[in-house]
Amino acid sequence: MANLAWFPIDPTLNEKGAFSAFTFEENSSEIKPVPLNTGENPFSQFRVLQDSYNIQTAASLGFGVGSINGDYNSFVLSYEAMIFSEKMVEIPIGGKIYGTRWGAGLRVILKVSEIKSSLNLNFGAMAANAELGLAKVSYEINGIGINKPDILAVLPGPSNFNYQNYQKILDASETVKEYMSSNSQELVAKPFQIFIRDDQSKDIFTDSRAILYGMRSIVSRNTLKTAIQNSQNKYNISTIKAVYSKFNILDENLQPTREQKREAEDFLNT
Repeated sequence: MANLAWFPIDPTLNEKGAFSAFTFEENSSEIKPVPLNTGENPFSQFRVLQDSYNIQTAASLGFGVGSINGDYNSFVLSYEAMIFSEKMVEIPIGGKIYGTRWGAGLRVILKVSEIKSSLNLNFGAMAANAELGLAKVSYEINGIGINKPDILAVLPGPSNFNYQNYQKILDASETVKEYMSSNSQELVAKPFQIFIRDDQSKDIFTDSRAILYGMRSIVSRNTLKTAIQNSQNKYNISTIKAVYSKFNILDENLQPTREQKREAEDFLNT
């Protein structure tokens, strides 16, 4: 199962039992979670799951925060404290779903944008840098499969994401964990993660086109910001950024030098 990865997803299912996040897929009615066996314990393990995703992936799977317009340089961090079980299949359901994690718990999503410094991709670093004004951070907190709203009262309310709220989230995850371990009969297992192809890095042809586009943009001496805007979402944004970083162009508003233009021309002529 090469090139597969676990991704969070909006656990909402439609009346046919298919993921609502894939409503606009041609075979949307067939894209369903891998079911648990009858009588199987859906809460066999507890784990804190953290990862980062590009904003387009998060939006397509329904766990993004707000609009994606103008967010080519944004990304999403996911923190999930879950009690769950997972099921796998060899032949993907709906041609897409190789595995499903069913469970309940706490999901926190951070949307990070307007980055002004190199940041570590973890929640503590995001909280510190948000307080320092080095990034704009918005967040969303969801209880998944928990039918007792008052247990979520320990969570911070709507406000700026900072170190104080970060600590509240850590404390809340412990409270939720203790509640779930003692009250599993009150939980409802939801399909909160899926095992699917990691399309962001596996299409070599598409990736090659993005590399060529990035090189031509440098030849035109376009800034990274202009290159991404002109791409009109036709090319992988992460690849375009990687091309510019190879020329040590990390500032999105920095114009490539004439020497960098010549280097890009040499690459295209080889």
